[in-house]
Amino acid sequence: MKRLSVMLICCILPLCGCSAESPLPVSAAAVSRTAEGYAMTAELIRQDSLDGDATPVYLTAEGENLPALFEDANHKLGGHFYFSHAETVLVDISLAKDGIGDLAAYLVERPDARLTLRLVVARGAPAEELLQLDALGENIPGVALYELLEGLTQRGDLPDLPLYKVQNALRQRETILLPCLYRTVDEHAAAGGFAVIENGALAGFVSEEM
Repeated sequence: MKRLSVMLICCILPLCGCSAESPLPVSAAAVSRTAEGYAMTAELIRQDSLDGDATPVYLTAEGENLPALFEDANHKLGGHFYFSHAETVLVDISLAKDGIGDLAAYLVERPDARLTLRLVVARGAPAEELLQLDALGENIPGVALYELLEGLTQRGDLPDLPLYKVQNALRQRETILLPCLYRTVDEHAAAGGFAVIENGALAGFVSEEM
């Protein structure tokens, strides 16, 4: 799969004809906890041609808190971090252990975040690595992940938990089962098992059979 380095993000904008009028939309993001605060890897979609071909571009951002994290992404894209198309947020285990309450509340309050986006927990590999694995049948990994999750949800294999339902459950201090993503032996991302979220933080895992 053709990939573009996050370090070339500033060069990509003029090369692909993007401007303040045509920002690169974010399709998915991976968020982790760090000693300094938060880190995020965002997948943006670059249009390669007038025929509709697209490739993923990856941007990294850091911040001592969530507003600073998104502001750093804004700054690196010249003030145009176009998050309204994001459909999936991968939660790193470092963040899941610390608690997802602040992230869910922040996203719900953002006017450019979809209330229907999916939160999933990365298991066995960093969230930013899982986000960038080659996708099966789809050129954009983040888009493929969302289609995978939606398909499993429609079949009844995953609970239907868009962001707004997760936030409601967190407010009521309910136990939540979020789907897990892991790396397969052939280097693809797959869903399997659940992360148990109690009092907003990771309490353990259960297999999908349970």
